[in-house]
Amino acid sequence: MSTASIPSPQHHIVLIGCGKMGGAMLEGWIADTELDAHFSIIEPFQDHLGWTNKHAHIALFESCAAAETASIPPATIIVLAVKPQVMDAAIGHFAPMIDDDTAFLSIAAGITTAWLASRLDVLMGGTAPILRAMPNTPAAIGHGITVLYSGKATDAKRDLAGQLLAAVGQVVMIDDESLMDAVTAVSGSGPAYVFLLAEVMTKAAIEAGLPADLAAKLAAATVAGAGALIAASDDDPAILRANVTSKGGTTAAALDVLMADDGMAPLLARAIAAAKARSIALGS
Repeated sequence: MSTASIPSPQHHIVLIGCGKMGGAMLEGWIADTELDAHFSIIEPFQDHLGWTNKHAHIALFESCAAAETASIPPATIIVLAVKPQVMDAAIGHFAPMIDDDTAFLSIAAGITTAWLASRLDVLMGGTAPILRAMPNTPAAIGHGITVLYSGKATDAKRDLAGQLLAAVGQVVMIDDESLMDAVTAVSGSGPAYVFLLAEVMTKAAIEAGLPADLAAKLAAATVAGAGALIAASDDDPAILRANVTSKGGTTAAALDVLMADDGMAPLLARAIAAAKARSIALGS
């Protein structure tokens, strides 16, 4: 009686760095029933990865050192999810994990494909296919948005990268990599701006006389609900704002402050400009 052999997975995904963002992506990949792959995860701090023991197609490694990764077969794509400051050190250990077909997907802020190519081309012995993406933290609950620049990667590698990123939310493709620093400043860093809004709303509500627990609940629910309304509505946010602003009412009084010449608009513009400048500096 013959037994049919079990086919090998189509892809081998190597994830370098499995912190909050890398972990969110990995959970999304496991949940994607259309992703035919096995995974090698390189992460020195693994206390949060105990759940992976339930999945035979996930292998954990503590570092990129050759002694650790000698058993890792060449990757279809290596996802670079480490901090920009340690990227250079990580790249030096990739040689055992690559072949002529390996592509690289970076989600590190500020790191350009040219910077990566200057290091990876040497390892590849030619032009390395490099894709660059910027996800954001709502990816942790499947509601992220990621901008993907595919560079000179093949359509197949672009589609695979898009599938990996779509596991944690929306994906938007761009053809101009120079937009990525502004993308980082707006959507990559943007959740922190919204969290700060909820934080300062809570403090202001307490100063207005509300109990702390009620203030926090109202601020968080209002920010979350308003965001959900933007997502569900076809109207521009400016229209939604106007719809809840009665002439001479309480909302109008607050907006007179927030929309003043020294109000929210110029402050946020300066904040985004500062974040963009830092993204540029990280890539230099």
